[in-house]
Amino acid sequence: MKKLIHKSVGALLITATLITASITLAQSIEATSTTTTSEGTVSEFGPQGIVIKTAAGTQPVRYISSETTNYVDENGSPITAAAVASGLPVTVYYTKVGDTLIASKIMVKRAPVAPLTVVAIPATVISAPVTTLATTQTTTSAGIISEFGPEQIIIRTESSPDPLRYTYSKTTTYVDETGTPVARDTVKSGLPVTVYYTRVGSTLVANKVIVRTAVVTAVPVIETKTTTTTTRNN
Repeated sequence: MKKLIHKSVGALLITATLITASITLAQSIEATSTTTTSEGTVSEFGPQGIVIKTAAGTQPVRYISSETTNYVDENGSPITAAAVASGLPVTVYYTKVGDTLIASKIMVKRAPVAPLTVVAIPATVISAPVTTLATTQTTTSAGIISEFGPEQIIIRTESSPDPLRYTYSKTTTYVDETGTPVARDTVKSGLPVTVYYTRVGSTLVANKVIVRTAVVTAVPVIETKTTTTTTRNN
């Protein structure tokens, strides 16, 4: 009878020990499977893990990812792992198993948008077009053609002791005194002209050339007188 009691007591003790060990093991597993979150910026992302920089820690933290890791956006909608890139802000849901951090879910957030920088335009830049308009004002000059070549026309004026040199192009027009277009071949040295031009820097660019009729110099009339002398002989 005593042996039976001792065996029963021993069995009870073994059963109690097993129950206590199971409870302790369950508590240990439950403690290690608690999910924790961490926010930061992706520093590195690969097939087997993700490294993020957090504001709280100075050193980057590495998390292990697997095929069961879920990737979602800020609204909780599923996305692909390809959407994860360096520099993006993320929230990592993970569990700690020993010294290893295992990521169960990664929430990818939108990258922060840098504010636009407004650059003030200096007053000198605003006034620049006014100066440009002043230099393109059309001016006229009248004189006599001294030289007419393939790329320039030189005229002499009464107001300037030195000849004035003008450049012209395919857009330069040639007209007579009535405004009728004339051929460029009619422009020759010695003809009086009026040149409409614009000044671009130090260059005078001819826009229109009015070719006038050459001044005809009057030919002097020589009057011949004949005197007849009659001599009478006595």
